[in-house]
Amino acid sequence: MSRFVDRFVMIRAGLHLRHGVALVLLLGLLAPISELRAQTYGGRDFDYPATRQGVTRSQLVPRAQTAVPTSRESAVPGRALPGRAYPGRVGRVETGRPGRPPRYPGRGGGWGPAAAGIGAGIIGGIILDQAARRPVYDPYEPEPALPRRPRRPIILDGDDLDEPLLRHPRRPTPVRAAAPARQAPPPAQTARPAPGQPRIIVPAASERRFVADEILVELAPNAQADAVLRRHRATLMSSRRFDLAGVTIIRARLNDGRSARVVLSQMAGDARIASAQPNYLYTLQQDVPKPDAPKEEAAKAAPESASAANEPAASPPAKVEDTGPVLAAPPIIAPPDLPPVAPLASVAPKRELQPQYVVETLHFDAIHKLARGDKIRVAVIDSGADLTHPELQGVLAGSFDAVGGDTAPHAHGTAMAGAIMAQAQLQGVAPAARLLAARAFSGNSAPASANGTTYHILSALDWAAGEGARVVNLSFAGPQDRLLSRSLAGAKSKGIVAVAAAGNGGANAAPLYPGADPNVIAVTATDAQDKPFAQANRGSYIAVAAPGVDVLAAEPEGRYAFSSGTSIAAAHVSGLVALLLEKRPDLDLEGVRKLLMDSAIDLGGKGRNPIFGAGRVDAPAALARALPVSAARP
Repeated sequence: MSRFVDRFVMIRAGLHLRHGVALVLLLGLLAPISELRAQTYGGRDFDYPATRQGVTRSQLVPRAQTAVPTSRESAVPGRALPGRAYPGRVGRVETGRPGRPPRYPGRGGGWGPAAAGIGAGIIGGIILDQAARRPVYDPYEPEPALPRRPRRPIILDGDDLDEPLLRHPRRPTPVRAAAPARQAPPPAQTARPAPGQPRIIVPAASERRFVADEILVELAPNAQADAVLRRHRATLMSSRRFDLAGVTIIRARLNDGRSARVVLSQMAGDARIASAQPNYLYTLQQDVPKPDAPKEEAAKAAPESASAANEPAASPPAKVEDTGPVLAAPPIIAPPDLPPVAPLASVAPKRELQPQYVVETLHFDAIHKLARGDKIRVAVIDSGADLTHPELQGVLAGSFDAVGGDTAPHAHGTAMAGAIMAQAQLQGVAPAARLLAARAFSGNSAPASANGTTYHILSALDWAAGEGARVVNLSFAGPQDRLLSRSLAGAKSKGIVAVAAAGNGGANAAPLYPGADPNVIAVTATDAQDKPFAQANRGSYIAVAAPGVDVLAAEPEGRYAFSSGTSIAAAHVSGLVALLLEKRPDLDLEGVRKLLMDSAIDLGGKGRNPIFGAGRVDAPAALARALPVSAARP
């Protein structure tokens, strides 16, 4: 379209010039014609004959010879009045003043010079207009190159011919000063949410795993805690700096019976709050009741002596090969030749009646010749363990209580500690390791009474890191938690290896945390025949499997019971990690994960799968990979 517009402009300019030339020619032709029709020659008046064709000077007839007197002339005989004849009209004379030129010289006449001037003016205007116009270029043609500025000639004298040619030096390009090296920023005083995560975490409507009237708040710099809590009608419960997460967290209770979900929604517009979230709840993964156990039988079996998963042990099988997959252990039943055992009484099982298949599956006799976890500190963040149990004598390196209140020993914490370092009638995976017992789950000895919160778990993790823990056992599960994930990332950066239970949610359950966190080694459970635990979670986050079905474990008050679940499977892997770190102290989380997965016995098809991960751990093979070649050979 632009091309047609440019063509039209050029055509218009050409038409203007052509019209001007035509007008000049026309006026030039009219000028001689008007001269031929002039009526006055030498001061005399003439008249034209009747015809207009072929008029010449010789054909002009004087007015005096052809004039016909009018009525006025006839009134005064013998008097001739001066007058002028109308062209083409014979006999009519108009009188006028003597000595003046005719008033009407006739049609045409004296316009020739004026017409020439007008034409010349039009042509000049057109030429000037065209000269003033900018040239119109075709947009589809390349624009003409701009004239280059001529270079100044360089004059050389005869004496300078042998010298190098010197030119005026060009202005050097300014050299920018190099920016100073960026220094590492000082450690942040307050943490910020990870990219893509909201500043304020409001739990979904379907989420119920949090303390209803509590929130965890991180204040922005220079914000006053009293003013923020007063604004949101909350009461300060405690405040603590968590070094692993790099944040200072305020634990606050909400007044007026308001829900944490409502208050967190209102905090979104408060710039004084750097981040806020619920105080999530976590459950122990041996805390699943047996679905087919009669209540009457469970009541008779003394619930106070139940195991940590609310799955008390059954009567010991006579032979290991006769024992099929057990999803949940039945209540404790005394052997037939013994009287019923009263609640809270210690039962020392007979080893010949209750064989411990974990010893054979993980080849304790072979691996303990190479390593026993000497001087490796293993933190068990769990419920309160019975540190007076015969299996835990002499293994304690330190204890911590993040909950307070009732400190009665709990079955779950006792079973996890015993699976790692038991050394009396049972055999732990790392009997020479040292226990850091961190109580982050409250409750008494009842099986389903313990629960832990985000705040308590973070406190226990920080304490364990400060006590030099190399392994942290996390046999619990719950919702995804931003603060817990930050603490686990901080633990990884310090060389701490965290082992977590995959969860007992079932095959179709959503991922559970911290097992699904990338900063831990997630462990699922298998039975004596390497079949999967039916209630275990499935998912790509599972790294390895370990024995965790119908495992004989320690309980408070010196008792023992069978236990099933991913919790005790994770404890077995934590003990194996202690053995690896004894021989390879330089290993970190990723190094340990690789050793365990590369040496695992593949189950459920070739390659890694969401049921077994890389397979069931092979303790001798993993330890052989960690040892030098000379030490690994017998």
